[in-house]
Amino acid sequence: MPLQSIDLSRNSFKFIPPQIFSYITLTSLDVSRNRLQGFPPEIKLLVNLEKLIAISNHLRLRQLPINELASLRNLRLLDLRYNRKLKQAALDSLNEVIIPNNSQLEIHCTISSQEEDSAAKKLSACDRDATLLQSQLEPLSTPQLAKRLERTFGVLLDKETEQAYNRDYVMATLLECYKKHGPREIRKEKGIPVSKHRLDALMQELNAVNWPHTTRERPKIKAEHYMIIQKPGSGVEDSVRTKKETAKLIKYKKLFDLAVDTLAEVDPVFAERFTALAVTHNFVGSPHIDTLNVGPFYGLSLGEFSSGGRIAVECSPLLVAEIDTKGSFGKIDGRFPHWVTPYEGERFSLIYYVTSGSVEPQTTAIFA
Repeated sequence: MPLQSIDLSRNSFKFIPPQIFSYITLTSLDVSRNRLQGFPPEIKLLVNLEKLIAISNHLRLRQLPINELASLRNLRLLDLRYNRKLKQAALDSLNEVIIPNNSQLEIHCTISSQEEDSAAKKLSACDRDATLLQSQLEPLSTPQLAKRLERTFGVLLDKETEQAYNRDYVMATLLECYKKHGPREIRKEKGIPVSKHRLDALMQELNAVNWPHTTRERPKIKAEHYMIIQKPGSGVEDSVRTKKETAKLIKYKKLFDLAVDTLAEVDPVFAERFTALAVTHNFVGSPHIDTLNVGPFYGLSLGEFSSGGRIAVECSPLLVAEIDTKGSFGKIDGRFPHWVTPYEGERFSLIYYVTSGSVEPQTTAIFA
């Protein structure tokens, strides 16, 4: 029997695999919840297509081949809901070009208001109050929130309704479930202690740092200062970017070498593997997920600050671990939601992370 339906949803695809366009018998194609910015012109080859569903992607009007879509005379449903980059102009263009050639086609497109767009843009990690449960859940995608509703609390959303894809509704429903359940369990963990002479040497360098006068290195994180030092050999040789990174490394070489030697005493293998070092000063809250990391990171905090300032990480929907990294190393998988707990005083931190090489599977949020 000829292939008629393909579901490619939830695969993090940035483009539709080219071989899909050889299946000309397709009547239904679902590419929802990926990272698509558009469709290729080859979409016109799917002449029997009746349903094209592309909910929750990153679609843009300029990357939609409108004339090719208009050539699909059998198309009855074009579902483009929850693509924030598609504004009213996109819907107007689709209706103007496609509908005259296909009066039976239904185009579904969620048009957010200017106020909603502004609110969404403000919802960065630096704007979140890390003490609030909603802030701790915000790094999760809407499908992840819906999956948690189902798997943790047994609440099934009707996927035939728009509410199932409305983030505000899904979040509110999940928060109500947590309210009925009660507070999440907090587990306190200790890090691996670092020798005093290492800490003293690092503090001396950190107090002397001439911080870069920019917030562009991690603008969505709340910190008084935030600097990334790339490890040698982690970039493209002879590129402009690599030359700038090399110049920065030379400028902060003593601090970088001390940081590497300190980690090597605890985990010499990771000290060789990590690709970049984030140096922060007074990092605050900022619940987030490190989407570019390919494995766990090591964190070490230093300075004169209160007993807070721990790295909190979500181990499961109902359990959060708080790792004391003051003068100690904690190993955490930043691909789980994590943040820094409130503290008073001056806090520095060193974060050693990996963004290239083989990807380690996500298993546990913290490591002994």
